[in-house]
Amino acid sequence: MKNIHVCTAQQSQYLDMKICKQPRTEVSKKATTRMVIESLVDQLIASNLISNERLFEQILYNKDIIWIQNENINGHLFAKAAITGQLKTKTNSFMMYMPTNPIVYEVNGEYYHLITRIDSTRAKPNLERLSQAPKPILSAARVNDLLCSIVMRFYETYIEDLSQVAHKNKQLINFVKREYQQFLEAVKELNDYHLNWHPRGNGHELLLKLIDNLQLLKSRPGKVLIDFSNSHSYVVVESPYRMVKQAQKAVQAL
Repeated sequence: MKNIHVCTAQQSQYLDMKICKQPRTEVSKKATTRMVIESLVDQLIASNLISNERLFEQILYNKDIIWIQNENINGHLFAKAAITGQLKTKTNSFMMYMPTNPIVYEVNGEYYHLITRIDSTRAKPNLERLSQAPKPILSAARVNDLLCSIVMRFYETYIEDLSQVAHKNKQLINFVKREYQQFLEAVKELNDYHLNWHPRGNGHELLLKLIDNLQLLKSRPGKVLIDFSNSHSYVVVESPYRMVKQAQKAVQAL
């Protein structure tokens, strides 16, 4: 039994939204597919690379990433705690969010649950899904599809935010774009080799390794990353929303 007691609220004078994971004891005695999603979500929240507002709107509560619907009630990676009991799979009425011992995050004083009905480790990720019109899912979420959608949207959001800063760090932007493109190409290679997704294949484990090797995802503002495309180069990770807030504060002080 593993005790999880992590608060991932960003502590900064520049932030308007707080996201804080609530204390919880993990009772599962073996690894489950939902755990890799929980770990990735916690990693992104703790990174401080994009604002909590952007993280919430673009990833945590966005139907492009995942969409569960019951008439006029909607859930995503996060769903409001008060309505999770009404969000079930269409095919067999399984709960999409754990009814007991849920994974809970407080967002500006309101409680949300993280999706937990996740499976299909043998289903290859669809890299085109974010460019398609979102549709509500009918059964459990597919873990590989979900992992890639989260990573892809995080990179896209971070690159967009960096590009909007007045004094652009072109070296960092190019580094992030290159790492993102290398990730996409590596996933495509996994998909092209069909035995990776065979019942005896290890496509899911290989995908997790690809994600674990992404330097940006393990970074914090100020961290120095080695640019492997140039043996004599490195980049310093920046947080674009903090730069904007600092600039606004400086202007207000004039």
